[in-house]
Amino acid sequence: MVKEINVLPEFEKGVVKVGGDIPKFAYQGTVRGEIEAGRLTRDLAVDLLKCMLAARNVEDMLVELRLNKGRYGPVRFLYRGPTHLSIGQEAMAVGAISAITPQDYITSHHRGHSEAVAKGYFALREMSEEDLVEYLRRNEELVGFLGLSIERMDRSSLFEAALRIHLFKIIAELFGKEYGYCRGRGGSMHITCSEFRHLGATAIVGGCLGIALGSGIASRYLGDGRVTLCFAGDGAYNNGLAHESLNMACMAQFVNGLMEKKFGIPTIFIILNNQYGMSGQQKGEVTGIDYLAERGFAYNKAGMHAEIVNGMDVLAVRDAVLRAAEIARRGEGPVLLEFIGYRFKGHSLSDQERYRTKDEVEAWMRWDPINVYAEKLIGEGIITREEFERLKKEARLRNEELAAKAAEAPDPDPEEITQDTFSEEVEEEVPEEFRGSRVLREPEFANRDPEAEITYREALIEALYQAMKRDRRIILWGEDIADYGGAFGATEGLLEIFGRERIFNTPISEAAIVGAGLGAALRGLRPIVEIMYIDFITQSLDQLGNHAAKWRYMTGGQHSVPLIVRTTIGGGRGYAGQHSQSLEALLLHFPGLKIVYPSNAYDIKGLLFASLRERNPVVFLEHQNLHRDPVYSKLSMRRVPKEEYIVPIGEAAIV
Repeated sequence: MVKEINVLPEFEKGVVKVGGDIPKFAYQGTVRGEIEAGRLTRDLAVDLLKCMLAARNVEDMLVELRLNKGRYGPVRFLYRGPTHLSIGQEAMAVGAISAITPQDYITSHHRGHSEAVAKGYFALREMSEEDLVEYLRRNEELVGFLGLSIERMDRSSLFEAALRIHLFKIIAELFGKEYGYCRGRGGSMHITCSEFRHLGATAIVGGCLGIALGSGIASRYLGDGRVTLCFAGDGAYNNGLAHESLNMACMAQFVNGLMEKKFGIPTIFIILNNQYGMSGQQKGEVTGIDYLAERGFAYNKAGMHAEIVNGMDVLAVRDAVLRAAEIARRGEGPVLLEFIGYRFKGHSLSDQERYRTKDEVEAWMRWDPINVYAEKLIGEGIITREEFERLKKEARLRNEELAAKAAEAPDPDPEEITQDTFSEEVEEEVPEEFRGSRVLREPEFANRDPEAEITYREALIEALYQAMKRDRRIILWGEDIADYGGAFGATEGLLEIFGRERIFNTPISEAAIVGAGLGAALRGLRPIVEIMYIDFITQSLDQLGNHAAKWRYMTGGQHSVPLIVRTTIGGGRGYAGQHSQSLEALLLHFPGLKIVYPSNAYDIKGLLFASLRERNPVVFLEHQNLHRDPVYSKLSMRRVPKEEYIVPIGEAAIV
């Protein structure tokens, strides 16, 4: 394992060659060719069409309800909510998700209905007959509400019943109903189905990239062979978090031997390029390049294996993701794919679309992914035109029936409006499979005198050491926390004890640091991430306040977020107004966050262990002067038990 990297002065004249070739629209395959190559079956070929039709019908429903003032076929329902539609983009979601396994993960965005439909569709498709029966039994209440029967059904009928449950939960969520995936708390822009390894959808443009990074870090650390697909639009990839996340995902230390394991982050970052952010045109207006995939070479020498793909062709998308997933599973990720397509509707249904011409829209409509693919299936003898018409009618009828039931479904109980803001559960024991960690060496303080007083900083380091040793899920990252030991020495020595797989440095990228922490926490790890000064936490407030704090509530309690964000607070060191603030009051305005602020050595250890029992995000505030100031650090000294103990969160110490 590399111990150090010497950076020596080198000023020899020369040039730096940047970039390389990026494949563009390389796929030219056929349905028959895919079947003959064993990459597709006849049934799966038809299911790609069926899934796109299911997704299209969910969104056609929203169009009709909004434009027809609450009328959709036989349904009468006044829809209130966003109408950010992906009509025209179905091939991107369906092709991509069909190419991964049900055990793989996705993150999504405000225009993510098709991803939600597809993730459930293909997960259910892979279930055995017994698993489908179990799925329906878990949803027994909805089976009854929808009038379904699961007795003496063949597998095809069981799949159809399960698919109805899945689509109903999506529609019910769109309608703000208690039976929705998120119990009506998320709505259109936040549909999440965690049982199918959907980590969540965010309405903050680009907000999902940090989560996908963290999910990839979790897969790398756990060695579980799973990949994460990150779906985000072209506008999102102009976001600062996009740069931070792609750069952090490509850190050389993951693959160059600095860490024990040489394995790249297995995340596939997907650019859903529908040509426009809201109205800003991607090509020729708001960027200086033709394709966003060109940026791959800014992040690593492999260009992130970038590829530009026809996003209107479901087979081209599927082919690209199949190959990208192989790259990711080999440890050669991350991968950057740009799907070129178009949204047939405006940014939302209130969009008057003044920024694009009728001719442009009509030209793209001729590439409608459903019709183009259906013509392939018909032309290659997979289905007949009559079968296509039947499939369209069946998808429409099913959606109408489910929408009618969703309109009748119960609304959330106002008495439960704050439920799931926090998880009330605490983790008393570390799960058996994560108990105990290998250490490279034992620290000297492991044999300290239990009767002697220790400082605030020493108590924190001891607590981190004991926690990491007992629980392999705990990993640490942040700026300068490894070799340097952190700006205030609060992680000093931990690198030598646990190695770089457990504690590693990051770029100066506060948003990605916290966003990745959220993603890893959603995957079941217990990350402890550091923001050097609380002044810098403003750089990460979106990921902390809009995402980590709200994730449990907006998903209707589907997800827990066992994340600790450590940061320092206060002043007295002459560092002026950007390194000495006390912003704890700012954090208290975000429901879903827990804030702790230990004032002495005894409390800092006990509160860390209390925070590690939480299933909620905790911001752990440490006063700078208590760490290293010769006067205040001495005042912080206490007799601290060597063993683990808890100082309960919520019981204030009067100082």
